[in-house]
Amino acid sequence: MSTTELRIRQRRGTTALAGRETRRVLALWTQTILPPILTAILFLAVFGGALGSRIHHVEGLSYLTFILPGLLVMTVAGQSFANCSTSLFQAKNEGYIEDILTSPLRPWQLAMSYLSGGLVRGLLAALAVALLALPFAHEAAHLTLTTVALLLTGLVFSSLGVITGICAETFDQHAFVANIVITPLALVGGVFYSARTLDEPWATLTRIDPLYYLVDATRAGLTGFHEATIWVSVVVAAAVAVGAFLMATAVIARGWRLKP
Repeated sequence: MSTTELRIRQRRGTTALAGRETRRVLALWTQTILPPILTAILFLAVFGGALGSRIHHVEGLSYLTFILPGLLVMTVAGQSFANCSTSLFQAKNEGYIEDILTSPLRPWQLAMSYLSGGLVRGLLAALAVALLALPFAHEAAHLTLTTVALLLTGLVFSSLGVITGICAETFDQHAFVANIVITPLALVGGVFYSARTLDEPWATLTRIDPLYYLVDATRAGLTGFHEATIWVSVVVAAAVAVGAFLMATAVIARGWRLKP
């Protein structure tokens, strides 16, 4: 087989695997898309509706407008992670991961294929939430910045999902990362409050949360308000996304807990 033929087959294989992951998300939309939309809407209703009547404004923004960017980040992070980790976990347990590993695809192509499903799931859910909530939030300052921030969020947590799906040997280990890592990061990431209003050590705790900068960048894109320097937030998030992807690729290349 010539180098050109190999590259053609690798591109076709990457496209096929990415298409499979995307179709899986769309075919199971009642499990992959609908639940996070309903969860985010409930958050908006409870916090924006019930508390919004008491907390009228935060940093000059209505409370509903203030929390919407953070909920979008939470949605993308949670769904991107869940899709990639679950897909790889099932592939290992059901045995068909061996068919994928025997293909001519390189490790980075395998990682990118699985990431595609996580990105589609996370971004579609966030888009649906945004379309439902923006008429009430009345904000859309810089959509390009918002898109970049949410895309970086998806890349970071999809890569983490790939790593978790490979490393987890049981469903309990798989769920541990989602419940003990992802959820706390989201709750202390400045989604429902401004870090500038907190006393120590809570303000510092919020600022060392990497999700805080993704929330802040998304909030800057939707409302124009931000606490951290925007370019610093984007650069740091991009660096973390690249590092997480390289780590996911390295884990696949090593074959740990994938190959017999």
